[in-house]
Amino acid sequence: MSSPISYLIDSKEHMEPSSQLKKLPRLKPRGGLRVMYASIRALILRELQTRFGQYRLGYVWVFLEPLLTIGVLVLLFGTIRERAAPGIEYEIFLINGIIPFFMFRTGVMLGMSAVDSNKGLFSYRSVKPVDALLARNILEFLLKFIAYICFTVGLIWFGYSISFSSLPQLLGYWMLLFVFMLGFSLIFLVVADFSKEIGKIISALFVVIYLTSGILYSIHIIPAEYRVYLLYNPIIHILELMRHAVAPTYQLVTGISLGYFVIWMIVTLFIGLLLYKRFERRMVKSK
Repeated sequence: MSSPISYLIDSKEHMEPSSQLKKLPRLKPRGGLRVMYASIRALILRELQTRFGQYRLGYVWVFLEPLLTIGVLVLLFGTIRERAAPGIEYEIFLINGIIPFFMFRTGVMLGMSAVDSNKGLFSYRSVKPVDALLARNILEFLLKFIAYICFTVGLIWFGYSISFSSLPQLLGYWMLLFVFMLGFSLIFLVVADFSKEIGKIISALFVVIYLTSGILYSIHIIPAEYRVYLLYNPIIHILELMRHAVAPTYQLVTGISLGYFVIWMIVTLFIGLLLYKRFERRMVKSK
């Protein structure tokens, strides 16, 4: 006959597993934003490895590309720099045009191939095509903005005069350009999923945009009757505002409007989100 003490011990042994299970911490389900953040963070690290991990000078190219472009342009237009950019030193004029434009162009072009490059990851429910697009756009923004800061510090080191009185406005212009890039990237992400040849057309289109966005020259030198056509290009508006923010002596021509650019940004982002919502399932499907 078992004693009361042995009975209690046996009962405790039988109860231990269930009591231990009750003490295990319960995992709380992660919210949608936390899941999205984790996906984008992992994709950014993957993009860094893919883009720069195979090349010794991968990160250097982020600075080398605009440096070579600026150097060539300074040599070509050095003798007419005052006419090409009145009211602002030509080097300051260039870095506030070339680097933001390169960010916009590269972000859109890389965004178009975000689906194809990450197709295998979409089998995980937590990874969406928009995550891959955001990862590429955010990475491009960070890389180009760091390059912009380095070039600005370099110019100050060499004695160039740059104003910081409108620094909040300048940072705001960069953020607006990023949102504009995101809207365009969403549109062409969907379009590229229907036609792979669209990339060639967009590449050619960016050459035209590059030449007509006032990057190499100030739109001050364009006659007023022709300037009005250039002002339909929203990129001109944000670049001119950036230049005016760092050089108050650089006067804005009549017609430059932040509101015009913001309207373009909102409409572009709305169309991009609408197209993405409509065709997200199509992009996730394996082909």
